[in-house]
Amino acid sequence: MPRELVVLGKRRENTARVPHCDQKHITAGTQSYSWSLPVTEQPTPPSQPQATAGQQMQVPIDATEMENVYVNFFRVTPTLDEVLLDLGMHAQLMGPTGPEPVHLGHRLIMNFVTAKKLAEVLRLVVNRHEQAFGVIEVDPNRRLRANQQRPAQS
Repeated sequence: MPRELVVLGKRRENTARVPHCDQKHITAGTQSYSWSLPVTEQPTPPSQPQATAGQQMQVPIDATEMENVYVNFFRVTPTLDEVLLDLGMHAQLMGPTGPEPVHLGHRLIMNFVTAKKLAEVLRLVVNRHEQAFGVIEVDPNRRLRANQQRPAQS
């Protein structure tokens, strides 16, 4: 029985794995980042072309069902085998009874190998953005002070 995963709010069967090749592709703005791992020495079914160790195989990416989701909040929960990444929206509004709750709407479940690859690509994307546009301040108090110190543009 195939294992079911919840990916961006949809249930999908985990059947689209290619055992001998792992390719990733990430688009950030106008730049794309992709990489492939070398083909391993695992046997290849006769219907597929043979690849020797060290060669790379291009795996097509079907993005026809991809959904765009904006998030400004995340929660990471590690387990023994996987990393759970919960994504959602934090309105940052204060209501009469206190702050508005964070609305978590999506959960990504990945193994630690994929989590490490994702962390590396995100680090690369953020570093390139900071090289082009300046350092991103994550502390809201410092970010507020930096915005107040900038002269108003007319």
